[in-house]
Amino acid sequence: MNKKFWTLDKHGNEVLRDLKKENSVYLQSDNTMSDQFRQDYYDAILDANNYQWYEIFNHYVHDDNGCDYERYGCYIREGDVVLDLGANIGVFAHRAEMRGASKVISFEPMTPTFNCLIKNIGPKTNVYKMAVGSKSKWSDFKIHTNYEHLISAGSSLDENIIHEERVYVIDINDVFGISDKIDFIKIDIEGGEVEVLNGITDFNLSSVRCLSGEFHLPIPEESEEFENFQRDFVIRMNNLGFKSFILFHNGGTRTVTFWKE
Repeated sequence: MNKKFWTLDKHGNEVLRDLKKENSVYLQSDNTMSDQFRQDYYDAILDANNYQWYEIFNHYVHDDNGCDYERYGCYIREGDVVLDLGANIGVFAHRAEMRGASKVISFEPMTPTFNCLIKNIGPKTNVYKMAVGSKSKWSDFKIHTNYEHLISAGSSLDENIIHEERVYVIDINDVFGISDKIDFIKIDIEGGEVEVLNGITDFNLSSVRCLSGEFHLPIPEESEEFENFQRDFVIRMNNLGFKSFILFHNGGTRTVTFWKE
């Protein structure tokens, strides 16, 4: 049965959509997306909900299995406990359940997207309306541009703010106390990834089998700092027994995957 998802239009209204059907018209015989899909996305005929579905279900690049977060040895196994940091409306949580996860632990801090998330989740997904950081605190979060962009951030960005709220940030190491085990971590938290990954202890990192994250191009003056973080974190993970792979996308976005065999 095909699942429909509650999404947000650009004004923040909730809309029930069949994202799989919307994207299927662009699907080619080899399961890749046509060039027209990308053109329609850049022309705003499609929105970030369509792109999110593409990344999670129709993305076949560098030996992934349709999902940009699952590649080479980094994949969800039957019975895994999956930690979904930056759950948004729940598309990745849906995939994790379809892949056989025994539990999905989803964090999403923003009220508009969280309200969609709780309507979209399956029976194995637990949701928390919190952000995740390197220490527990309250912080101001904002949504920029419009609600279709699915982008929120902390207080560092101040342009085109359309929604702002104060949310609770939980220490990433406290998250590990929620479940007896965490096998797979997916992280896409719009710029907060560095803080979270630097904050996880070696003990907690060593307890997982896979970690996959999406990183966006930093502003130019922070690029060198980010590259240094990436280099050091890859070395750290390799020293903990993880293999790694970095896929660079257009525009500087990259997906970094780690796994133990």
